[in-house]
Amino acid sequence: MDYEEKTIKSEMIYEGRILNLRLDTVELPNRKYSKREIVEHANAVCIIAVKDNKLFFVSQYRKAIDQQLMELPAGLIEHNETPKDAAIREMREEIGYNCKNLTYLFDAYSSPGFSDEKVSFFLAEELFRDELEADDDEFLNIELIEQEKLMQMIEDGAIVDGKTIMGILYFLRNVSKC
Repeated sequence: MDYEEKTIKSEMIYEGRILNLRLDTVELPNRKYSKREIVEHANAVCIIAVKDNKLFFVSQYRKAIDQQLMELPAGLIEHNETPKDAAIREMREEIGYNCKNLTYLFDAYSSPGFSDEKVSFFLAEELFRDELEADDDEFLNIELIEQEKLMQMIEDGAIVDGKTIMGILYFLRNVSKC
């Protein structure tokens, strides 16, 4: 059965640099009405960068949850930039590497209950040093972590970022030779 909600009215509440907030009035399948708060978010990329059987991670403070998080390199896709170009740029900015082999893996929505943000995942192999100047507002620690430790880090709560967990699980199931 199709449970599509029909938008009756849409009102922009806030317009920002990386996201907008709108309030939609929708007609439900039972013909009643409801409100939906929707975050229109810039799309992003997440890179699984592999070097010597280890994966690159960045540790950074995330104000929304007031915690330092261990994450795969990632970032927003800029206007008029392809996901592949964004993945290369983010990898160069965040870990100081580029790659000879960049493979698109899959797309996933980060939180479709309220946001339209889509994250495109890439596998980066055959890495070589190639730095771009980091963003002025990003403060990152770079770490290389052995593939064999990744599942335990998820289970222990050392890795709690959703996109990072998705990327690790995909990598371990479909790419890793461990």
